[in-house]
Amino acid sequence: MTGITAAQKLQEVSALLAVPNSRIIAGGTTFSQNTEEDLHPVSISGLEGLDSIKQKGSRIEIGPLVKLSTLAENDLIRACAPALAEAAGNVGTPEVRSRGTLGGNLAGDRVGDTAAALLACGAKFTIKTDSDYREILIDRFWNPAGKNDLQYDEWITRITIQIPGDPYTGAAFGKYGVWGQTSEPNAAAAVRLCLDGNGRVSAIRGGLRLGPSFIRRMFPLEKALKNRAPTEENVDKAVCSMLSAVQGQIGEEAFSAFLKDIVQRSLIMAQERRAL
Repeated sequence: MTGITAAQKLQEVSALLAVPNSRIIAGGTTFSQNTEEDLHPVSISGLEGLDSIKQKGSRIEIGPLVKLSTLAENDLIRACAPALAEAAGNVGTPEVRSRGTLGGNLAGDRVGDTAAALLACGAKFTIKTDSDYREILIDRFWNPAGKNDLQYDEWITRITIQIPGDPYTGAAFGKYGVWGQTSEPNAAAAVRLCLDGNGRVSAIRGGLRLGPSFIRRMFPLEKALKNRAPTEENVDKAVCSMLSAVQGQIGEEAFSAFLKDIVQRSLIMAQERRAL
């Protein structure tokens, strides 16, 4: 790995990334064990304005340099996107969270825990290109093989999530396994749902990350619960609808218990808010 090139302004990052084998570096946690001799790290850690969390109307805008520890502890995120705060607080060790950034967790060598929570939030990414910006919904950011949509000279400049308009909203995150310490893939999942006045699930989104590259919305789960009463029977059916996605990778019983806990915690939060 060659010496680190520090970007001095936003406009020059894409040009620096155009150099063969260049890679963005911020917190540096994904590069700590990288020994590739031809790798050219481009540091954006000195750029201003990329480490903030701001509310703008019904949106929350998060910079890619926001530390995971900051995201986990931020009052706005904890109130409006609790699954994201929970996910950030479960990444690695305290030392990793104090250095690691949201951008790195999303666009590093492997998909991080926050991806599942942001899928549940319906996040949107603003991406800097060589001459302009473009936006992409998180649903379209990773292909089936887990490769992200970034071109060689592009990078994420902002992550935007909508504040739920429905007050009866609940969200939760969960993690299964530990990187490199189990024979089964590490998994992370998140669910965000809303209850209507009759206690039915009026809206729901779920995100699942399995191993280092499988990242999907949980459409079967969403379809099975939307516009239905969240009875134990309906929750069980919804959880079972996701088993085919992990078949042969995680034990069905363990995965079912893992996912059901997340759904139930989301429901409890929404029901508590509805009871106020």
